[in-house]
Order: sequence, then structure tokens, then C-alpha cells
Amino acid sequence: MKTRRLAGFFLLFLISSSSLCQASSGKKKNETPPLSAKILQAKTVYLDCDCRKEMAVSVPSALAELLDWGRYQLSPDRHQADLILLFSMNPYLGDYLTRDGPDKRPALVDYTILTVIDGHTGQYLWTDYKRWGYMLVSEASRSLMHEFRLAVAAQVKSRNFDDILSCSNSPVYAAFANLTAAEALTRPEFEVARETDAPNQLTFDPPNAPDFCKRARLVVSLDNKIVGFEVLPSAADTLDVGELIQQADQFDFAGGKDATNKPYFTAERKDKKLLIEYSMQGRVPILTRVRYLY
Repeated sequence: MKTRRLAGFFLLFLISSSSLCQASSGKKKNETPPLSAKILQAKTVYLDCDCRKEMAVSVPSALAELLDWGRYQLSPDRHQADLILLFSMNPYLGDYLTRDGPDKRPALVDYTILTVIDGHTGQYLWTDYKRWGYMLVSEASRSLMHEFRLAVAAQVKSRNFDDILSCSNSPVYAAFANLTAAEALTRPEFEVARETDAPNQLTFDPPNAPDFCKRARLVVSLDNKIVGFEVLPSAADTLDVGELIQQADQFDFAGGKDATNKPYFTAERKDKKLLIEYSMQGRVPILTRVRYLY
């Protein structure tokens, strides 16, 4: 009887949480909410579990899927990880960074739950679960890792060379060529504002720009002329490096480290009018900046 009461309470808890299920039927939502930018920007993850009873197999079972994915680097230290991937049998209480010792709630292995946690704040970012029972924890863990992988993939956009070139050919940006910064600020059709951290640059969001370059910064020269623009990709913009390599004879490739000592790579067209900058997130190239000069 006690076990039934615990299971009933647990199911009620899950039903009341919109992040875990839609209704008492357990059917999942058809609409996928946007993922937190922290998930898309993260570089390192730490795998953890409430490893009592059958849950001990969850981490080694999910590891192969994570490594095959290749998006995140596996961290051996949870204090150094951007994300914590926590397998548990009980819902996350938001206390990963603050609780004293392991989870002391009843160890009823009925649900296998994967919760993605901000490794720096302990904030819940994403979760899913399988009610497959204690005998299928291994399979459930692999499946949950795969579904997390699919959730990220659904919001990632792989940018190819045509996406990048679409910005250089856009009349939206060509209209700013050789204007002064003051003249650009008077243009009523676009929101143009001076950035406080980069007073020689203007950022704007033209509604008629191609999809990839909806937000850009105008590049202003020392003589106060607009000489180009830089597209600022989102954390979900990946780069099709294979296609770029096919154009290798047109580019000079280089690399370096930014102000935070993180490595980055660049491909600059030989005519100096296009610079593509990206970093590696595991094995996945993430676009960080694309500069176009007139």
C-alpha cells in the first residue's frame, strides 16, 4: 500500500509539471518550446545520477550516445561543466548545487528522468522521462539522451555557403555603403543604435534581411565611413565546414584565441571582403561572426 501511495504521489507531481507531461494520459506536447540559449551555448557537460538501485546503470548506458553526438565535451569535474545531465528516479527539486549530500527521497525506480541543469546556477533547463520500470533503466537512459540530442538538433540551423553569401548580396546592407555613422542613424526604416561597448559600431535589425543575417553591426572606419557589416549569428547557427573546404582555394585559413582564451578559427576570402569566424563545440563548428566589407 505504501508503494502505491508513493507511486500515485509521484505521478501527480509529474502531471502538474508542464515540463514533464501534458496531461494524465502521459502524451507529450506536439509543440516544442524553444530551448534555453544556455543549452545551445554550452561547451562542456557532466554526467551524473541518483545512482541508487538500478539507476546506477544510467550514466554508462547514456555515455555512448553522448560521445557519438559529439556536440559537448565531457567534463570529469561537475564544478567545471556548463551543463549537468542528471539521471534520477525522482523529479529535480532545483537543489543540485545546494543540497547536502545525495538525494534522500524514497528510491522507487519506476521512472527514469533526465534533467539538464545549468552547471553554474543549478537552474533547470530541460527534462524528459520514461516510465519503463526498473528493468529497463539502461534502455530508457539511452533513449532519453537521444531525445535530448534530437531536441537540440531541432533548433540548430546548419548554415551553408549560400546562406552566408545571401547577406553580401542583400540590398538592405548595400544601402549603407559609404554612409557616415551620423547618416546611418537618420535612416528611419531601420532601428539603428550605437553599442555602448563598441562606440565605433552600429547594430541594427532590418526586417527585410535574409534569414541568416537578421542582426548585424555596421563597421565604421577611422574616417567615419561605413565600410562593411558583421553578422552576429545565434548560438544555434552551425557551419557546414565541408562545403567551406570545397571552396578552400578561395580562402586563407587561420586560428587564434579570443579575449577569454578560447580558441577560434577563421576563413578569410582572398579578396579580404569576407571573413568567416567559428569555434568548435565538441566536434560541431559553431558560427561566431561573419564580416562583410564593401
